Amino acid sequence: MTLQMNYQEKYEQGLERGLEQGLEQGLEQGAEQEKIDSAMRMIEDGDLPMEKIALYSGLALVQVLKLEKERERELQPV
Repeated sequence: MTLQMNYQEKYEQGLERGLEQGLEQGLEQGAEQEKIDSAMRMIEDGDLPMEKIALYSGLALVQVLKLEKERERELQPV
């Protein structure tokens, strides 16, 4: 195998690995964003306690409470 062929093979392997990792990371970020969006809809609805929102959304209670505080800040008049 020539040096150029070895380089090309390593390049292609690295590119493939990078694409796989990027896709996996993107899917994970998308799933996390969906949990956040779901929790925000429940918070905005106002009918559920924060513990239930955490349970149903799959987020930690601390994350849900943080989202609630962020929303309250956004709603306060300037």
